[in-house]
Amino acid sequence: MKILSAKNLPHLLIVIFAFLLYGNTLTNDYALDDLIVIKDNAFTKKGLSGIGEIFSYDSFTGFFGTEKKLVAGGRYRPLSLATFAVEYALLGGLNPGFSHLVNIILYAITGLLIFIIFSSLVKSPPGKPWYIGLPFIATMLFMAHPVHTEVVANIKGRDEILALLFPLLSVWLVLRYLDKQKLLHLLLANVFFFLGVLSKENAIMFVAVVPLTLYFFTRASLKQNITIGITLVFTASVFVFIRFLVLGYLNSGELPKELLNNPFLDATLSQKFGTILYTLGLYIKLLFIPHPLTHDYYPYHIPLVSLVSWQAILSLLIYASLIIYAALKFSTKSMASYGIIFYMLTLFIVSNLLFSVGTFMNERFIYMPSLGFALVIAWLMVEKLPLLIKNDTKYKSVIRWSLVTILFLFTVRTYTRNFVWKDNLTLFTTDVHVSENSIKCNVSAGGDLQKKAMAETDPVKQEEDYQLSVKYLEKAISIYPKAGNGLLLYGNVISLYKKDHKLAIEQYFKLLEFDPYNNNAFSNTMLVLGSLDNATETPYKISVLKRLYAVNPENADVNYNLGKLYGQFRGMPDSASFYLERAISINPGNIAVYKDLGIVYSMKGEYSRAMDVFTRAQKIDPGDQQILQNIMITQRIMDQNKK
Repeated sequence: MKILSAKNLPHLLIVIFAFLLYGNTLTNDYALDDLIVIKDNAFTKKGLSGIGEIFSYDSFTGFFGTEKKLVAGGRYRPLSLATFAVEYALLGGLNPGFSHLVNIILYAITGLLIFIIFSSLVKSPPGKPWYIGLPFIATMLFMAHPVHTEVVANIKGRDEILALLFPLLSVWLVLRYLDKQKLLHLLLANVFFFLGVLSKENAIMFVAVVPLTLYFFTRASLKQNITIGITLVFTASVFVFIRFLVLGYLNSGELPKELLNNPFLDATLSQKFGTILYTLGLYIKLLFIPHPLTHDYYPYHIPLVSLVSWQAILSLLIYASLIIYAALKFSTKSMASYGIIFYMLTLFIVSNLLFSVGTFMNERFIYMPSLGFALVIAWLMVEKLPLLIKNDTKYKSVIRWSLVTILFLFTVRTYTRNFVWKDNLTLFTTDVHVSENSIKCNVSAGGDLQKKAMAETDPVKQEEDYQLSVKYLEKAISIYPKAGNGLLLYGNVISLYKKDHKLAIEQYFKLLEFDPYNNNAFSNTMLVLGSLDNATETPYKISVLKRLYAVNPENADVNYNLGKLYGQFRGMPDSASFYLERAISINPGNIAVYKDLGIVYSMKGEYSRAMDVFTRAQKIDPGDQQILQNIMITQRIMDQNKK
């Protein structure tokens, strides 16, 4: 069969390798941001009819139900969400296994493109087997790298896959254009580039990568290179314009006043840039030693360091050396220079140097830059290793075994890491041991363990889950006392597990101190209050409600409950009517408030006002028997009073 021919063997191996690496993700569920873009996204779950809305709003809108500027400049990545909507329509609902399969296929195609492109750009010396040539080695190193697990094993990572795959198709078509001189190839190159930036904004860096590639590896004239570059700039400008029309801003400069979306919120200028340099150094460390891996690099898994710290200085020296080397070798068109520049260009946009990306760093951020790393390592093995090992037979043996060893280690690490991405509970409770100082990871682990405990039927296991939940939530709050979700979840677990309802309420008040309009804090406080005995706890309940009233006097539920307690359990109709009247003015649709207010007016002997309230309630629900009965009783009393 032709597909098994020697010519197609490397292509077949690349595809098989992709499935070997990530085949075990097919049984995984949704995890992490999959909930935002798929499982709990209203637009995605509309199927094909939701695609228009996906392209019309910020990428978070379908999840939150409203536009939120969670990160500077917003997020506009509609294409990957559109693919999820198509899947939802085709499969008639959610199917994480199919989505994982699509990710693996797209990843395999990406590997094929890398091999095909660089096989056409880099000619192997005569007599050298393809499996120890630079294109194949670079492709296999790229595909096997464990740092890609977040991108491939997390379905949401499809935006990263497409943001590299489509621009690579663009590069291939540009090369075809130079070879065949057909404008259709150049047009299609721009179409695929446009699809890339619609997948994720960092694909825009291929505006520079494509001309760079042509300079290093082709005989394209300066005029041809400039012409191709101009078309890509035009396409990028169209995307930027569309993005502006949809979001209404490009980069507003406004940073969220919340640490988990603005990691440098409490940092000095020295700490900000010192930490950025430190994280840039950590990226290089992860490329060489991909351990430990975690999905969470939020504060303060990465500690703040100053510009004069050894971490920042060392990282600065490494990057300065790389830049100098790339500049010195630029005119010689060395693969090392190309790989370094490719790495720098594609990393720059997510480095926090240009704008805040909402976290210190992420493994998915070096998915695209890691191709530059793979090219440099392959270049060292193919071009520099022979200078150390003169004997050709020995060299081939060394390079084969070196490649096999690296690929084996990378494959094992990738394969085992995939299991961690099984679901949120597995991911959070595993990575919290790595990101032990991350506020977000501790909150996430504590929250999911709380859910597990609530559903657990085994008392022993339930106790263990609750204890761990308390441990992680207390850790998060100790790291950052303003961890809003941490305080909320901690209050919940204190109430559910320890039955200390008053301590739970205090956690909600801590949250309200810096987030006074947090609806969850209000509703949870009301819920816990409702579980307390009215006969014995009325003074305490009123004191809590008065504190809530001081925070937000326009909360209808607070006013209603105060009115109810003053009227029913304290015998203070004047106070009761005051709060009940306020509750109706805030929320005129709650029929229960009308019923209680009418009774309070009756207690005060103000029967005409009571009748007015009951009549208004009847208009809301004409069939309510209690209201009809109250109207009859009130009318009878009013008639008796007249007599």
